[in-house]
Amino acid sequence: MKHTTRRLVHLAGLAIVLLSLACAPCSCLSHLGASPPAERIEVSQEAAQRLEDKLREALSQAEAGEFTITATDEEVTSFIALQMEKSSDTPMRDVQVHFGDGRIHVWAILADVMPFDVGVSLVATATVVDDQLQVDIVESSAGVIPIPRSLLDSLSRVANETIAEAQMKAENKVQITEVTIGDGEIIVSGKPSPTLLE
Repeated sequence: MKHTTRRLVHLAGLAIVLLSLACAPCSCLSHLGASPPAERIEVSQEAAQRLEDKLREALSQAEAGEFTITATDEEVTSFIALQMEKSSDTPMRDVQVHFGDGRIHVWAILADVMPFDVGVSLVATATVVDDQLQVDIVESSAGVIPIPRSLLDSLSRVANETIAEAQMKAENKVQITEVTIGDGEIIVSGKPSPTLLE
């Protein structure tokens, strides 16, 4: 799965490089890259630990019945950023995750796949399909350069395959019943999988 994700990111990087070269004569390079969020989230071990504690508590609740977990911008950003630090295979850094307007807004720096680093923004929705969380990347850009719809579909597919794989490997199986994205937070509700109750 990691190799598939990295291959897609490399393809996006190649497209950006080629378009950047085409833009060079008109000085578009000075505007390359998506601007970072106006409000920067500081990564902290404490916030990441809070999310891990919430996940453990939710799984414990799932054994007895329904559960609900609320995660904030800070907790999700910190958790993802610290996980990325542990991986030498990820081409992204300085990830920022903001929840709002019913969507997930992600910004990160794409590094080591082209001659220069570039800011990339993603906008995604989250829904429940067949008792699983499903993510759909609806927008993405690197500043003046939009990411092709076909690549967004591929990234969405990889993200959902990763979620499904994690669910399959989870010791406690759960069914997601509802996901709500509010201002600065995401709320996920669920219940035990029938296999867990057997």
